[in-house]
Amino acid sequence: MKETLVTIGIILAIISVMAFVVGFVMIFFESRRKLGLKVMLFSVIGFIIGFGTCFANFSLGAMH
Repeated sequence: MKETLVTIGIILAIISVMAFVVGFVMIFFESRRKLGLKVMLFSVIGFIIGFGTCFANFSLGAMH
């Protein structure tokens, strides 16, 4: 079960980084500026959740 949570966390973190890059590019287009900021905000939140999931499961695995 821990391996699946770590895998999901890694995938979420990678997707969040890609979404952040896309949102950063969208900022440069006048018509998509607000959407780009929203994408960047949600990608940062997703990255924190994904990285936190990975870190928590790695530290739990090290204790056993």
